Amino acid sequence: MATMKRIDGIWNPIFDKQKKTKIERNIVQILKNVPIFEDLSNRESQNIARIAYQRHYSENEVVIHEGQDSAGMYILMEGEVKITKELEDGTVIDVGTLEEGEFFGDVGLLDSSPRTATVTASQDSKILGFFRPELLQLMDSDPKLASKVIFKLAQILAARFRYIHKEFEKAQVENDRLNALLKDVLETKDQKKTQM
Repeated sequence: MATMKRIDGIWNPIFDKQKKTKIERNIVQILKNVPIFEDLSNRESQNIARIAYQRHYSENEVVIHEGQDSAGMYILMEGEVKITKELEDGTVIDVGTLEEGEFFGDVGLLDSSPRTATVTASQDSKILGFFRPELLQLMDSDPKLASKVIFKLAQILAARFRYIHKEFEKAQVENDRLNALLKDVLETKDQKKTQM
């Protein structure tokens, strides 16, 4: 992996005067591979790239803390992050790992609800950030583009909801099956006791 130039701990606008064209092309290419932005034209992708911020995270640096207010979404340009969730008893479980090109925190574009997991850089990582205030400004300056982004995000969230609902139904069926099995075992045990 190429060494990344360290950027301070603050989100920095993507563009500086000297590297604007090269960075813009790179960001547009990345956006084409992110489902929320994949259907945008080059001009629309360039407009989204202009409201993006970038930040470097060192290995083991936290990107998102579980419980903090949401502010926006993130795309992993380089590196890798791990997602963890703290249970009520304090146990921390690994939820998954994301790699270059994957995105997370997208619900944060829509509301400021607390984050549901912690995301930590598992190696040096460069991350793009898109934040709600810029999306709201985009709604004023380019409502058609903002509507496309929000509609696509809604489609993604609806697909996730359907998947979670389907998994919940499967879990309910399995729970009912196990309860019936347990009931049968207990009834058989009681029958054996009464026969003795």
